[in-house]
Amino acid sequence: MGRAEDLFRRLSHAGEEAIDELIADRQSEELFLDFKRSSNCGEGQRLHEDDRKNLAKAISGFGNSEGGVIIWGVDCRSGPELGDIARSKVPIANPSRFKSWIEGAVSGCTVPPHPLVRNHVIRSSDEGKGFVITYIAKSYYAPHQSLKPNLQYYIRSGADFVPTPHAVLMGLFGRRPQPFVFHMWVS
Repeated sequence: MGRAEDLFRRLSHAGEEAIDELIADRQSEELFLDFKRSSNCGEGQRLHEDDRKNLAKAISGFGNSEGGVIIWGVDCRSGPELGDIARSKVPIANPSRFKSWIEGAVSGCTVPPHPLVRNHVIRSSDEGKGFVITYIAKSYYAPHQSLKPNLQYYIRSGADFVPTPHAVLMGLFGRRPQPFVFHMWVS
């Protein structure tokens, strides 16, 4: 079991208490963990376009790297004093519906679609609200190209999803850079 899957299982089992602990510990985003605040807190009629873009980048980035977990419903902003840390809970209205929207969007986020994305609802003490955690496994179908916001390949680098140059993709997924060999005669 990898670090991302272990984190997903721990969060699934411990629930809101684990999220409270991450915030109290001022957990920063890292290679296997990303915090997302839903653009409309799940109160729209479908998955917000910004949330769809974030999901697509995450599927591409985590799938092309070592996998990872997104916790939807946690505000994480970079500040001059503390850096990029989990600051507060922003629970999602009707988390079961939000989970359904995410699951419906997964297959349309990347080319090829990532088959190893799982979601779990964590109920909040705030009635009718909660959080959704998304586990994105390292993919054996990589590389995954994000369809939103543009046709781009991403990898996870530290706490960010960064666009990946073509040469890096070639090296990561089987095609090694080839040396340019030629004959040279000197007399």
